[in-house]
Amino acid sequence: MSRQICEHEVAVTQAVLSRQWPDACEPALRDHAESCDVCREVLEVAALLREDYNDARQEIARRHVPLPSAGQIWWRAAVHARADAARAAARPLVWGYGIAAACAIGLIVAGLSIVWPSMPPALSYMGAFTARMTPAADMVMAVLRAQLPIVLGVAAFLIAAPVALYFAFREE
Repeated sequence: MSRQICEHEVAVTQAVLSRQWPDACEPALRDHAESCDVCREVLEVAALLREDYNDARQEIARRHVPLPSAGQIWWRAAVHARADAARAAARPLVWGYGIAAACAIGLIVAGLSIVWPSMPPALSYMGAFTARMTPAADMVMAVLRAQLPIVLGVAAFLIAAPVALYFAFREE
């Protein structure tokens, strides 16, 4: 398919882009553009381009944000530098807290593993004592003996979970 060329195509384009179309241009050019297929197509495309250009200029004008003064920029940079230095200085402390929390959890687990074998006799003694107090105490103690590992596991989780969340969500 070959492209048709019109000698008035450049004049029509210039009239549209310079905002002279249709009121400020020559009547002969308007008459020609109405009858010529090439010029009509140029009018449609040029009008769309002009509209896009105006929309883009309005968008840029809407997004125009005044820059702060040099002093304010310097002040913000100084505040950020101080905050970065404070975070860098606190990083070893955060590691220390994490290691301390891990050691504490390890000590708790080790202590429970040492104390655990002596728990059934103590629970039996407590069960005998409470059995004299109430008839339902035997049932409570049986449930407690059966569920004690789960209760201790949940307690360890409740202690460790906030520490883990702290390290997971802290700002670097």
